[in-house]
Amino acid sequence: MTRLEFEQALDRWGADLERWPAREAEAARALLATDPQARRALDAARAVDAHLAALRTHRAPSHLAARIGTRVRAAAAPPDRLERLFGWLTDRLWRPAVLAMLIAGAGYLTGLSVNDPADPSLTEDVMTLAFSDIYAELENAEP
Repeated sequence: MTRLEFEQALDRWGADLERWPAREAEAARALLATDPQARRALDAARAVDAHLAALRTHRAPSHLAARIGTRVRAAAAPPDRLERLFGWLTDRLWRPAVLAMLIAGAGYLTGLSVNDPADPSLTEDVMTLAFSDIYAELENAEP
């Protein structure tokens, strides 16, 4: 094993030679017995591992941990129907547009069903009254 291969193996498997594959660990031990730079690289890797191990024990402040826990529990709880409907309406822009189109379509169909085509006289009477008021205003208007 060369020093470069040893340094790459340190990056790959860490400074604990017991966790290395057996063949590579044996070659590394042979290199460490003869190369002082390899021993320095191993000491540096052990220092990095110790520093990383010390960082793993860091705990979040209690108020931050409480906020995170609250959000995790809230995210895990299934929302009720009203919240799901509100979320469905506000998550994307196209959803309210589709809802508005459905409401407009229902209003249009309702308007068509209210006007009874079998009795056109009512429609004609309303149009006559509306247009006669407009024409009367136009005839009385001064030029």
